[in-house]
Amino acid sequence: MAYTEKQKEEILNNIFEKIEEGISTRKAVVECGIPAKTFYQWIEADGEKSKQYARVKELGIEAKFDSIENDYSEEPQRDSETGKIDTGWVQLQRLKIDAKKWELSKLAPKKYGDKLELEQNGTISISWNEEKTYQNKE
Repeated sequence: MAYTEKQKEEILNNIFEKIEEGISTRKAVVECGIPAKTFYQWIEADGEKSKQYARVKELGIEAKFDSIENDYSEEPQRDSETGKIDTGWVQLQRLKIDAKKWELSKLAPKKYGDKLELEQNGTISISWNEEKTYQNKE
């Protein structure tokens, strides 16, 4: 189907709004009713739209991060008879938060990924099954 420039602009803006709210690109494109291939062709053909898409993706990642705060600040569900906090609800919240943290670590590893600290002490040891050990001492 051929789209006018105005239709194309409206569709792209709608998709960008959804992505900015934290919805995945795939889901946003499906909800707007166009093929993903068409969306990516439009983005690749227009340098400004490509930059806008990259910025919107960053804002979407921030929206996902903000949703973690909403999860942990939510009032806990309580048992109606005893008034105690529902442990099943606590486990569900923990799972939701852990899943979002994992997703963020994959979407923006430099910002939200685990940091690995390496310490160098000047000695490197390499071992093989043949009991040979090589050492490099500085």
